[in-house]
Amino acid sequence: MTLGDMQRQQIKELCTSYAPTFSATPGLSEWAYHSIDKGNAHPIKAQPPQAKTAIEWEIQDMLQMGVIRPSGSAWASPVVLVPKPDGEIRFCVDYRKLNAVTHPDNYPMPRTDELLEKLGWAQFISTLDLTKGYWQVPLDESAKERSGFTTHVRLNEFNVLPLGMRNAPATFQRLVDSLLARLGECAVTYLYDVAIFSDPWAEHLKHLQKVFKRIREAGLTVKDKKCQIRLK
Repeated sequence: MTLGDMQRQQIKELCTSYAPTFSATPGLSEWAYHSIDKGNAHPIKAQPPQAKTAIEWEIQDMLQMGVIRPSGSAWASPVVLVPKPDGEIRFCVDYRKLNAVTHPDNYPMPRTDELLEKLGWAQFISTLDLTKGYWQVPLDESAKERSGFTTHVRLNEFNVLPLGMRNAPATFQRLVDSLLARLGECAVTYLYDVAIFSDPWAEHLKHLQKVFKRIREAGLTVKDKKCQIRLK
């Protein structure tokens, strides 16, 4: 089943009122910071990779967005280029050695079966995808230094939480749990996927507005192309 014309118009008006929240550029929340407790471990160093063209493009893009910055750190993890199904390249950093000396954060992750059970009764379900997920969480200053990675261009470090870092899921889940605090009756989240569920339609609009408001207050952004609003 699909939404009616009036429902589509109401959704359009609601999303328009929160237009800055829908962006392909990741926000930067002040509700959470990621730290790295490395104990007494010494800095880790690695040799730079060889795929120069792909790396230069990715580095320039991340510098322009403020995701990374030039570094003088003693820490240097290696870059890994991973092919994606669409033929593009995913820029990753191999943090396995750093992760091995990082103390674990045992913040509990939600169970997917329990989340799905909550959604079961709802007539209307909307799903939101937070833009570039982890990149919306800043690193604290000590973590920035320890996030250093080496390329043939220079040594850089992350300003925001990168993929592949130990405890990243725990930090991000803690953020989104605080985002939806007191909204458990109408919204659930697993990392950067948010689901809003309601019945009837008028309540769903109210719940969407509450979630949009919280996302805006947290300084986060949502990827509009991955948002879905559907009727069971």
